[in-house]
Amino acid sequence: MNDGATVWQGDQARRAVRAALDAAGLTLKQASRALGRNDAYLQQYLYRGSPRQLPESLRLRLATLAGVETDTFLNDELRALRSDMPATAIAVPMFDVSAAAGGGRTGHDAGADGALAFPASLLRRITAAPANGLRLITISGDSMAPTLEHGDMVMVDTNRTSPSPPGIFVLDDGVGLVAKRVDAIPNSRPQMLRLSSDNPAYSNYQRRIDEVRVIGRVVWFARSL
Repeated sequence: MNDGATVWQGDQARRAVRAALDAAGLTLKQASRALGRNDAYLQQYLYRGSPRQLPESLRLRLATLAGVETDTFLNDELRALRSDMPATAIAVPMFDVSAAAGGGRTGHDAGADGALAFPASLLRRITAAPANGLRLITISGDSMAPTLEHGDMVMVDTNRTSPSPPGIFVLDDGVGLVAKRVDAIPNSRPQMLRLSSDNPAYSNYQRRIDEVRVIGRVVWFARSL
């Protein structure tokens, strides 16, 4: 698949991109489209030096697409800066969907839209859960304010779907994907769940456990200042 052209300035990251895409059987056009860019984006990156380096989000998405380690496409300068950092990083997939803290919004079955790499030591401080069950999504709305604000990124542990102990969960409540405090109502038959908002402007409500699909427990969040 290599067309024989010389990779721009022999950059290590560009050589790695070229080799990984060849190994994965992906053309530059296919990979560029998968990144949401124009057909010539990676062609220009590899052979014309534009952009000079891949943005972090695209670098991680490209690594996921090609099935390689997240640091494979680091350019020489970034690799030097990270030479003192632990080599082990764990990629947590990001999904381009929103869990509404307000009105419901669907779309939780969409595919991953890239990944965010966590140093293994940091991720283990956040959660001891298996990394393959973790997902990153975005909060939409203000019903969980001030705990979770609109635009916050949350990490969801999909292995924890039981509301015992109670906590903040992402679930499909039959209307759409929501983030709510969830606890089981004792002695209810059939089993009922209480879905509560932290913002007192929103009403709490109940659902039978068989009326909802619990995606997982929120274990961490990040917020822009």
